Amino acid sequence: MELNHLKYFFVVAREGSFTRASRALRIQQPTISKMVKSLEDQLGFSLLERHKRGIRLTHSGGEVYRICERIFDDVDAINAFSPAEKLERSGPLTFGATDSVASYLVPGILADFLRLYPSVRPSIFSGSSNLICNEIHEGRVEFGLFFTVPESTGFRITRLADVPFRLVIATSQLQNKKRRGSFIISRDIDYPKNRPFPVLEMLRSNGVSVETTIACNNLDAQKELVKQGLGVALLPRFMVKSGLEKGTLTALHSKKEFSYALSLVTRKNRVDSANLTAFREHFEQRIVDLI
Repeated sequence: MELNHLKYFFVVAREGSFTRASRALRIQQPTISKMVKSLEDQLGFSLLERHKRGIRLTHSGGEVYRICERIFDDVDAINAFSPAEKLERSGPLTFGATDSVASYLVPGILADFLRLYPSVRPSIFSGSSNLICNEIHEGRVEFGLFFTVPESTGFRITRLADVPFRLVIATSQLQNKKRRGSFIISRDIDYPKNRPFPVLEMLRSNGVSVETTIACNNLDAQKELVKQGLGVALLPRFMVKSGLEKGTLTALHSKKEFSYALSLVTRKNRVDSANLTAFREHFEQRIVDLI
């Protein structure tokens, strides 16, 4: 059970509706509904009765709400001690991120983070997972954000979220059988040799047969190649959401589940800095709304 799940339930119950809770928390309503449902599933009983005018607490929900009141009173008391510590969080936050994460996820999350900790000075290295692992190993960055699990056992891996991917094609090429079977893929040279190539492995396990026609290790470039009508590519949903909504891109095999775990990777046996701890907590809270 996660404290955030309890918090979302507590605010929904306190505000009397998911809509008002969404405004109070500044989090999208579907995310709050999903977390409350997850909490109910974990507990094995309903907390809320939903109706047209809002929500009502069940008997068990009322008991949990009263417990939450005590919990969050204690949390508020703890937070009363923290302003000085927050002000002390300053200095470097050095990390690496793959191109797609650095371009699409990091800017918004980092902007919110720096409003809380304006004295932190981020330094971001963008590149392949192999290059980021080398930067971590050499001590030039403290952690990395990427999808590929490092081959070396010298790293500690924290799973942040399962990111949905979409197999996309330019809508103008939707009826072009040749283009539907032409796959634009990352370069296999950038992946460990002793493991199956992850993208092809995922597609084949879902019964999708394609022929690799273009290899490119930059996902933004892959998306542009797709938009030019040169084939299909498996890309993070957060990268192609706008194109899907505008109708310039179409998702193939939309009923199949494609996803990769986005992980935070650090060197083993190294104590996390206060800046890293604060950033990880903030990233985990915000990532759900962005993927």
